[in-house]
Amino acid sequence: MGSSDTDSELLAQVATGDQAALRQLYDRYAAHLKSFVQNYLADPHEAADIVHEAMLDVWRGADRFRGGSAVKSWIFSIARNKAIDRNRKGARTVLGEVDTEIVDDAPDPHKTLEAFQDAERVRICIEGLNAIQKSAIHLAFYEDLSYSQIAEIENCPTGTVKTRIMAAKAALMRCLQRSE
Repeated sequence: MGSSDTDSELLAQVATGDQAALRQLYDRYAAHLKSFVQNYLADPHEAADIVHEAMLDVWRGADRFRGGSAVKSWIFSIARNKAIDRNRKGARTVLGEVDTEIVDDAPDPHKTLEAFQDAERVRICIEGLNAIQKSAIHLAFYEDLSYSQIAEIENCPTGTVKTRIMAAKAALMRCLQRSE
């Protein structure tokens, strides 16, 4: 088993009880899942718990995966549902610390400061979106998923995803224009 195994191959191996295959899937998606789940749960510790729970469900349910969606979409759907369930159960929401350090090799400190301020403005504007819009933006632009893949994860029609992203983009533009 190499790192070039496809998600489907790895999941098939997980279904046979291959822990190394699960580890490889975990390594491939854990950071992305945690970032995605933090759209629903601001506490990074709770987000990490959700990632572990989701991957445990992947372990337990790999033999039931029928290939109706991409493995990545299936895993993200599991994590999303767990995050929503956690919120429904009234889990406390704790705002996590903001990582304000941006690594930039730009030699010009003024450009570095300007880039930092722009990134901070975008981050603040994204935080102002509702959870549904944040999720759609994250999946589309940070995870580079198609509208149909996002629709699978969010369990909604593709047109709804398009509408959410359009609304989020409009809200981001308004926010960014206000903060200039």
